[in-house]
Amino acid sequence: MLDGLPNIATSGATTRIQFPRPGAVSPPPARSSKQSDGHLTTLGFAYANEAGRAAFRQQPFVFPAGSIIVRERLLTPSSNPDQLVVMIKHDKDFNRKADGWEFLTVTGDMSKVLKREKEGNCLKCHASESGNDFVFPLDRKRD
Repeated sequence: MLDGLPNIATSGATTRIQFPRPGAVSPPPARSSKQSDGHLTTLGFAYANEAGRAAFRQQPFVFPAGSIIVRERLLTPSSNPDQLVVMIKHDKDFNRKADGWEFLTVTGDMSKVLKREKEGNCLKCHASESGNDFVFPLDRKRD
C-alpha cells in the first residue's frame, strides 16, 4: 500500500510517471481466461497522477479533468511491462460518450503510442463501469 491507497502509486500532476522495478511493489497479478487481446496476459500495478488520486478514495469514482491512470500489462508476473494501458480524463466535451476519457495503449518502454481511441474496444469494456466514471474498482476482477 502506498500513500494510503492499495495498489496505486501516485506522482505529481505531470504525465511523467516513474515505475518501480517489476515485482518491487506490484502484487501478484491475476489471470482471466476471458480477457481481450488488450489484456491478454496479466495486469500489473496501477498508477495514478495527483489529480486522480483522491477519486480512488470514494465510490462511485468521480475523476476530475487532468486525471491519468496507467496500468501495466505483463507477460509473466515477474516480467517488465510489455504494454501500458492509459486513461486520460479530459473535459466532458472531448468525448461525451465516455465522460471525457481517452484510452491509449503504449509500449512497455513508453517509446510509442500503439493505439489511441475515444471509443472502440476500450470504451465497450469500460462502459460497464459508467456509473463509476468508467473506471474499474481495484478489487473487482473483470471477465
